[in-house]
Amino acid sequence: MKRYFLTACSMLIASAASAQVPVIDNANFKIAKETSVTTDKILNTNKDILTTVTDTLKAVTGDRGSESGQMQNLAVGNGFSVASMPSFDSLMSGGVPNFGGIGGDISQVASTFINGLQLVKSLSGKANSGFSSDKSYEELVSTVLGVAALVNGSQKAVTTRRSAFEQAGQSIGKAQDIKGSIDQNTQLQVQAGLTINELVGVMNGAVSSLQADNQRRLTDISNSKKALTYSGN
Repeated sequence: MKRYFLTACSMLIASAASAQVPVIDNANFKIAKETSVTTDKILNTNKDILTTVTDTLKAVTGDRGSESGQMQNLAVGNGFSVASMPSFDSLMSGGVPNFGGIGGDISQVASTFINGLQLVKSLSGKANSGFSSDKSYEELVSTVLGVAALVNGSQKAVTTRRSAFEQAGQSIGKAQDIKGSIDQNTQLQVQAGLTINELVGVMNGAVSSLQADNQRRLTDISNSKKALTYSGN
């Protein structure tokens, strides 16, 4: 009996000792190792994706004023602008040209031109005349003066803007990213629109010239009618 008891105890001790010995499952270990490697690759890929997304976000957002701002004054801001021209009917003040804030060189050229014509101040020879012919004549003189300034200023502006646009063209393709290119293109579109607006202003000046000529003709017809009517009485 004692021998059986000792044998049973020995078996229990041996079983306990065997249970504490670590056992490596090669198949599970291989799978776990592959899973770890795959997970590490996924983490690295996600890190690269995050970096790409961050770079892309920087490329399409933010302020690029330092790049697009260089093109801000291509059309208007340097030199002559039609918007700076006063209305034709306010160019003459007491028989003296008054160009307001327009450039001195342009106003001087226009004044020299109109003075060179040696025009009379009024057809009737009277100062501050209320005759329709004198009013029509005065407006025609103002229109001629305004168109002269407009033509001279526009010619100078064409040269200035051409040079500015050529310089801006050299900057195309040199933006640091797509946002800079987009902002540059947008600014160019704005400047092109302003240039077209300047052209519209010049055309308005031409239309005003035709209107003044038509007004003079209408006044002449009216005065002729009045003269014929008076002589008939």
